[in-house]
Amino acid sequence: MKLKIRKELCEMEKNSYASDQIVLPEGGIDCSEGCNPYGYPEGILQVARAFKSERFAPYPHSMAAYNGICEYWKSQCFLKRDNIMLTDGSISAIYIINNIFNVKGAKVLGIAPQFTDFGANIRLLGMEYVSVPLRRENNFQIDIEELLDKITGDLSLLYIDNPNNPTGQVVDSKDIERILKKAEDCGVCVIVDEAYGDFMPKDNSAVKFLASYENLIVIRTLSKGFGLAGLRVGYILAAENLIRCMYKMTNPYQVGEISRELAGAALTVENHIADHMENFARQKRELRENLGGELRMAETCDTVSICLIYHQDSKVDLHRRFIEEGVLTVPGAEFDELNSSYVRVRMPMEKDFPVLLKAVKKIGQE
Repeated sequence: MKLKIRKELCEMEKNSYASDQIVLPEGGIDCSEGCNPYGYPEGILQVARAFKSERFAPYPHSMAAYNGICEYWKSQCFLKRDNIMLTDGSISAIYIINNIFNVKGAKVLGIAPQFTDFGANIRLLGMEYVSVPLRRENNFQIDIEELLDKITGDLSLLYIDNPNNPTGQVVDSKDIERILKKAEDCGVCVIVDEAYGDFMPKDNSAVKFLASYENLIVIRTLSKGFGLAGLRVGYILAAENLIRCMYKMTNPYQVGEISRELAGAALTVENHIADHMENFARQKRELRENLGGELRMAETCDTVSICLIYHQDSKVDLHRRFIEEGVLTVPGAEFDELNSSYVRVRMPMEKDFPVLLKAVKKIGQE
């Protein structure tokens, strides 16, 4: 039986580095998943144990996550419930936003490499996707001036992940505002995806610009810094009119009751990530000093948990070599403009760092 499925869905291959677990040698470590290796904040288990089972039956109505978000950002921006949309992780946020801008002839600007699933979804929807490449000769540093030059009135959307995935570099909020101003003049909406935003200072977040720029959408998640990927809690912050449009594109009960409660509790924990950021920074500095003759690290912010490492020889399958040395990474070939000689590495727990350091030293000297 020939079903009437969209032909392009059957023919298109979707790039995503989310995959089944690969078996590592004994003593191997996983440096692929973006979630915080140190886990979730203390006190979350107490909230989970206190959760009453009768709350599983009704549809979710808890306001804990909304209240927690408003409280968390009060030093940067006054938020109301109508500025917030809860989503099943930040990737669901991307799908919802892309759908409301999916009009005939829509053109979207990004950078390359960046979060793979955004561009994949744009193409899947039939929208035109163009990107500003991060160049190897500049060590993959984001060129703000080139990005600004590409913002024109024929665009519907501009997407930037800050910190960038896979490099872990951070765009200063002053440059984010320059982007917002240019985009506003051109009638372009800007998505700032801060999935890894907990690893940069809170005052560098684009959230502080929400009151000034109606063309701004900020995406956040509790999967990365808060170590709660299994709860699937993300959220969108935007002007009320944009949030209203988004609710028309999805179900009214995104994010379950217990996830809302735990998210609200997590957002009240002070300084959960600060010590981890110091560990990541120390590890990145040590890696950089020990890369050896053939490996390089792209531009990055040391406190962010991820970085991009590449081999001088483009024929090297760096992902495979790291697996052989007991380290699982994300293959660079999963990202636009990269190939198998690149890998994304998430910094491990301190006790596991010697495994990564040993692998880097060995591969770099081959």
